[in-house]
Amino acid sequence: MSFDFVTADFVIDSTVTDAMQPSPQMEQLLGQLGVVARELDQWPSLSKRSILSGLIDCLFVQMIDHRNWENNGSKRMFSHYGVHQLVLDIHFLLRVCGSLVSKSTNNMANRVCEKALRSYFAANANKGREMMNKSWYDARVLTTMHRLGFSFPDFGKGFEHRSQQSFDTGARESPEPS
Repeated sequence: MSFDFVTADFVIDSTVTDAMQPSPQMEQLLGQLGVVARELDQWPSLSKRSILSGLIDCLFVQMIDHRNWENNGSKRMFSHYGVHQLVLDIHFLLRVCGSLVSKSTNNMANRVCEKALRSYFAANANKGREMMNKSWYDARVLTTMHRLGFSFPDFGKGFEHRSQQSFDTGARESPEPS
């Protein structure tokens, strides 16, 4: 898969703006999941929903594994941009995959974001940089989904009907601009 949390670098020297989008690696990962979904159509006896849900779950099992938060004894670091990129990528994945995301996977996603934010704040306690809120992430996700259009599948559609899980980024709410 294209999104490799283990080797990804989240110390990115860039500025968080309203033009920020999910990473190309996350878009590629979701495209690859779409290929898997179409391939599974050839085997109607297999549970397409269970297989796709399992793949998504495995991604977060890998991301939450404590061994992937250290490298040679050093803790994983996040820049202001990097922590926002990770949270945006996860927010995008959960939104696109919809009902394929189990409650357990949603909880792991929240834990990954919380851990990344804690890591960022531990290293940048006095920087006072603005943290984006849920509506900011939602707007970036919707913009990307609109840009990608119908060629980008909404994996959650057509599977079991249930309400979409709430996704808590763990970010502090920023005041709305006046």
